[in-house]
Amino acid sequence: MLTWLERVVTPIFIAMAVLAAIAASAIILLIGASVTMRYLAFTPLRFTEELVGLLMTAAFFLALPLVTLRAEHVRVQILVAPLTGPTRWRVNLLAGLLGAGFCLWFFALCLPWFEFAYMRGIKTEVGRLLMYPWMALLPVSMFLTALAFVIRGGIGTGRPGTAASPAGETP
Repeated sequence: MLTWLERVVTPIFIAMAVLAAIAASAIILLIGASVTMRYLAFTPLRFTEELVGLLMTAAFFLALPLVTLRAEHVRVQILVAPLTGPTRWRVNLLAGLLGAGFCLWFFALCLPWFEFAYMRGIKTEVGRLLMYPWMALLPVSMFLTALAFVIRGGIGTGRPGTAASPAGETP
C-alpha cells in the first residue's frame, strides 16, 4: 500500500517542486528588477523585500515533501551506514515516525496561525499582499512531508531505488 501511495503522491510532490523552482526564479527576477530600478530610475521596487521573503519561504516549503520522500536532504550517515538488514529497517522506520511526528506537530501549530491571518485578512506592511495564501503553504507542506516520512520510513529498507535510499546506495 505504501508503494502505491508513493506512486500517487510523487507527481504531486514533483509539481510542488516545480513551483518551488519557479518561486526561486521569481526571487532572482525581482531582485534583479529592483537593483536595476535603483540604479536607472533611482527608486527600487518598494515591495521587493516582502515578496522575496514570501517567495523564499514558499520555495522551501513547496520543495520539502519531494526532498523528504527522495531522502535528498542532509542526513547523518555515520550512524546508519554500518547497519544492515532488520536493524537498518527499524532505524529507518523510527526516523520516519519521528520525522512524521515533528511534521504533524508543526502542522498543528500552523493551523491557528493560518486561521488568525485568514479571519482578519492580514496583509503585508508595504506591498499590502494578503498573507493567508502564503501561510496556507506551511500546513499543507507539513502534512505532505509527514506523509513522505511515513512512506520513506515504511518502505525504505535500504534497497537502491526505494524512497529511503539515495541513488547509488547499496544495501
